[in-house]
Amino acid sequence: MSSEKFIIDTDTLITPYRLFYPFDMFPDFWDCVEQKIKTGEIKILDMVYKEISEGGDQLSDWLSAIGDIGQIERKDSTVIAHYGNILNYINTSPLYKVEALNSWAKTSTADPWLIAAALAHSYTVITFEKSNAGLNANQPSKDAKIPDICRQFNVKCESLYYMTRQVGFRRNVKSK
Repeated sequence: MSSEKFIIDTDTLITPYRLFYPFDMFPDFWDCVEQKIKTGEIKILDMVYKEISEGGDQLSDWLSAIGDIGQIERKDSTVIAHYGNILNYINTSPLYKVEALNSWAKTSTADPWLIAAALAHSYTVITFEKSNAGLNANQPSKDAKIPDICRQFNVKCESLYYMTRQVGFRRNVKSK
């Protein structure tokens, strides 16, 4: 079992819920996620919690039923300082157009806060988002991607499958 701690992007819960692991078919997956949230191995940013909680679906019901999950608050002064550095990087980098900054500077955008919290607490970011393979200064991008910004700030960024292996998700096999 790893001592690594993970902070998850909204898509890390929504995508499995909608596409891979419905609650009725894979309850063990959701039991494992819940257990790892309760032990603090998986962290959830307050903005991610809010996005999921407002879904009005089985996923939002599941998350609220967990109870106190020890949300990571973006209003922490260390997180705020890192957030400013992230936005400054996007603003001054020749890799990004002003649209990238405008998108990430919106108060409703969790991505920069997620990375800032990972920086502040030494967490690994978990997301399904992929790097922008064509990122270059000759053709700046209007879309900043979590893995690219993580790389710039030396924040480890991995997939759900990496995390499940690291924290020891295992199928709960019951004998008959």
